[in-house]
Amino acid sequence: MREIKIPILSYHSHHVMGSTYETNDHLALYDDLRTINTEGYKIVPLRWLVDWFLGRRNQLDKSIAITFDDGCDLDWIDFNHPQHGFTRSFRTILEEFKVEASNEQPHLEASSFVIGSPTARRQIDDKAYRGWGILSDYWWKSAEDSGILKIYNHGWDHNYPLIECVRRKNNARGTFNNIDTYEECQDEVQRAAEYIGQQIYRSWPDLFAYPYGESSGYIKEIYFPQFMEQHKTIAAFGASGGYLTKDSFRWDLPRFVCGNLPPFGWRTTAELEEILYAAG
Repeated sequence: MREIKIPILSYHSHHVMGSTYETNDHLALYDDLRTINTEGYKIVPLRWLVDWFLGRRNQLDKSIAITFDDGCDLDWIDFNHPQHGFTRSFRTILEEFKVEASNEQPHLEASSFVIGSPTARRQIDDKAYRGWGILSDYWWKSAEDSGILKIYNHGWDHNYPLIECVRRKNNARGTFNNIDTYEECQDEVQRAAEYIGQQIYRSWPDLFAYPYGESSGYIKEIYFPQFMEQHKTIAAFGASGGYLTKDSFRWDLPRFVCGNLPPFGWRTTAELEEILYAAG
């Protein structure tokens, strides 16, 4: 029997650095949706792939999932970018494509992994996004209920390097490899899930994506599998490239990232086509 290999793609809506595929994830997503459709892939909810992986859903063949990291408002809201002009949100791009490809893509849905802490998001916005106010949470509930964009967990504060104070050993920031104690994991995972869950009630963000795609041995080998009653997470995602298969590791499921070099991601339509072709 042929091994099923499923690509999961990741984009960042704050990546608007120009007006070309390579410099703008919105333009890349627009083109990629059509490439995926032309190649005969079905875009399905990320949760469907997790359920298949866990043996809760029947076989999925030639399927693909689309994810967004960091929960920037541009996931959901059109934005007049000060440098690069009007930018259609990921939501608008998805909705337009869903109408265009309604027969081929009846289950089209993406997933957004969002940062929990309002303080962290405000500081990241001030220091990384010039205070544009594009890391809010007021749209999460609308997205969750929309049928086109689900909300999941990307940690409490991303352990972002520009945050003034994080609850880490020695205030060590800028990596997720150092999240390696029960207390730190509870802070980043359960605390974030509880806050996000309040915003999207009655849903619960039961999927997690590691900031930077990084994970310590402790969080993926001990915390996630041994403390499921506390965090109520059923799977976690990295960003190492490679395909979801039945042999993937539940607490570090692979994704390809737009803008990363192969084999970790893709930068051109041709490189995405190679990813799709290799999946069979």
